[in-house]
Amino acid sequence: MAVKLLMKQNQLEFRVIKAICCVVAGFMLLLSSGCVDISGRPADPVQSAVVTHSPVKYEFLGHAFGMRGFLGVFSLGIDGLANHLNRHHIVQAAAIADHSKGQFQRILLRDYRHNLLHGPLILYGHSWGADDQIRVARALGRHGITVQLLLLIDPVTPPVIPPNVQRCIDIYKSHPNSDWLPIWRGVPAKEKDVYRTKLTDINLRYANVGFPTKKLTHATIIDSPGVQKMMLHAILDACLRWQTRHSQINMASKPTGSPRGRLLYKMAKVSHNSSP
Repeated sequence: MAVKLLMKQNQLEFRVIKAICCVVAGFMLLLSSGCVDISGRPADPVQSAVVTHSPVKYEFLGHAFGMRGFLGVFSLGIDGLANHLNRHHIVQAAAIADHSKGQFQRILLRDYRHNLLHGPLILYGHSWGADDQIRVARALGRHGITVQLLLLIDPVTPPVIPPNVQRCIDIYKSHPNSDWLPIWRGVPAKEKDVYRTKLTDINLRYANVGFPTKKLTHATIIDSPGVQKMMLHAILDACLRWQTRHSQINMASKPTGSPRGRLLYKMAKVSHNSSP
C-alpha cells in the first residue's frame, strides 16, 4: 500500500512539473518571437527606439544601445542610462529588450549599409541582455562592423567576445556559493583575440570602486548609482577616445569647446585613470 501511494504521489508531482515546463516553454516561445515584454512597453519597440539618425545635436558622435535582461523588466537601469545620455544630449542612446536582438541586428545592418552609423558604436547590457549584446557584436563582426565598446553588467552565460570589439568592460559581482548555477549570477568574460580586444573584468566583490557593493545582487546591480556612474564614465571615455583618433584636434590638450564638453572630458579622464 505504501509503495502504491508513493507511486501516485510521484506521478502527481511529475504531472505538475510537466505542466509548469509546458507553460514556461510556451512563454519563452512568445518571448523569442518578440511578442511579450512584461515591462509594459509596446510589443515591438525596436523600430521606434533604435534611431541612428536624429536632428538633435549631441555632444559626441556615436550610438549607445542598451539591452535589458530577461523579460525586459529586471534591468530598468538600462533605460535610465539611455535616458540620461539623451536628456543631456551626450550621445544618441536607446534601450531595448534582449528578445528583440534579431530585429535590432537587422536595423543596425540596414543603417550601416545606408551609411547612417557615424561615430563609435557602443553596446551595453545587463544579465541575459549582456549575453545577447555579445551575440549582436558577433553578428555585426561578420559584416565588418567594429564595436568600439562592449559594456557588460553581470553577464550570465557570456559567449566569447569577438575580435571586432575593440574594448570590453565586464562589471560583475561574484557569488561563490551559487555561481555554479548558470542563472541569476555575474561572471567574467573571455576574449577571442587578446591582441584585438582589450578586456577589463571588474569584480565588485573585491574591487575598490569607491562605493559600497556588499549588498548588490544580480537584480539590483544595474540600478546602483555607483555602477551607473561607472557605465557613464566608460561610455564618455569611448566617445572621447574615438573623437581623439578621428579629429585634427588633440583632445589630450584641447577638450571639446563647450562647458559641458570640458566637464565630460574631465569625468572620463578621471574614470580612465582610476579604473581597476
